[in-house]
Amino acid sequence: MKYGRNQICCFSGYRPEKMDWGRWQDAQAEGALERAVRRAASAGCVVFLTGMSRGFDLWGAQTVLALQEELGLKLWCAVPFAAQDERWEDGWREIYREVLSGAERTFCLSDEYTPDCFYDRNRFLVEGSGRMICWYDGQSGGTSHTVRLARRAGLTIDNLADRQLSLWGGI
Repeated sequence: MKYGRNQICCFSGYRPEKMDWGRWQDAQAEGALERAVRRAASAGCVVFLTGMSRGFDLWGAQTVLALQEELGLKLWCAVPFAAQDERWEDGWREIYREVLSGAERTFCLSDEYTPDCFYDRNRFLVEGSGRMICWYDGQSGGTSHTVRLARRAGLTIDNLADRQLSLWGGI
């Protein structure tokens, strides 16, 4: 089945070492990620696209898998390069493989690491989606770049790090 951009929602956010753990734990205690996935599904999103990085990407994917049956969701994975998880800790590698095994589709964007593979993955996420769920608190890096791309592309952005900036395309 073919899906339109407005039926696809991507995730973008920090790896665990960049997360503000107090704010993240508060958001999770309130169920923010689950509510964001439910909002996107209510808005017509069926497919959720994850970039498969440690942290927010994988947590988003796990949330989709937990709600998959109840809401009829599909998970797609955009892997920036084939051996992405090769040097990860065992716990993250296990989550990564569980997510891959639960996904309907996987796109491996490069056979090996290249200096641009993460930027290529971020463009892939944005260009294929009409909506984004993110955790962005202003730090520079890949998430900042991806959120800027999403804003320029007109995606609806649900930023869980700053509820005042969420649910509009103007971060």
